Amino acid sequence: MGRNKSFVRLGGRPLIEIVAGKVADIFQQKPVIITNHPEEYSYLGCNMIGDIVKDKGPLGGIHAGLISSPTPYIFVFACDMPFIEKAFIHYMMNRLAGEDILIPHNGESVEPLHAIYSKQCIAAIELHLHKDHCCVQSFFQDVNIAYVEQPEMTGLNILDHYFLNVNTVEDLTAAERYLVQSRDNLKS
Repeated sequence: MGRNKSFVRLGGRPLIEIVAGKVADIFQQKPVIITNHPEEYSYLGCNMIGDIVKDKGPLGGIHAGLISSPTPYIFVFACDMPFIEKAFIHYMMNRLAGEDILIPHNGESVEPLHAIYSKQCIAAIELHLHKDHCCVQSFFQDVNIAYVEQPEMTGLNILDHYFLNVNTVEDLTAAERYLVQSRDNLKS
């Protein structure tokens, strides 16, 4: 996008506000934003933490979230996925059965920034961070993973837009189109 995606506007609101608002509603507590620039997000009133291992991208953020969490699991969301829904998130939390990661698999790929991670992942993540393997999926072979597969998601009416990441101008256009359609459907 050529700029901080957190502040790209969809329906007149920055993506970070949309996602933080939904997360706060679902979990009924303040979301934690992992950022190395807390001053940019202070107006949201969220808890914030910075990376412990710097400049390692989303994997470094997951690591910081796990280290700082008082709970054994965290649910990780990307700031650029504005269409998350309460029903699917609750489904995932109820489906969790002791694995280190529970992650959606849409038939083609996984959604590592819409997944539940256990503190049991910390050692494997640290090993990969220190080897400069910063892809989120780099440590997956070292932990116990369960997948929410495409047939399950289809049965739950998880639609294509649910996992829409706003990474490009074209993605933003698609998200705006969906937002208008969903508003029109509510009016009908």
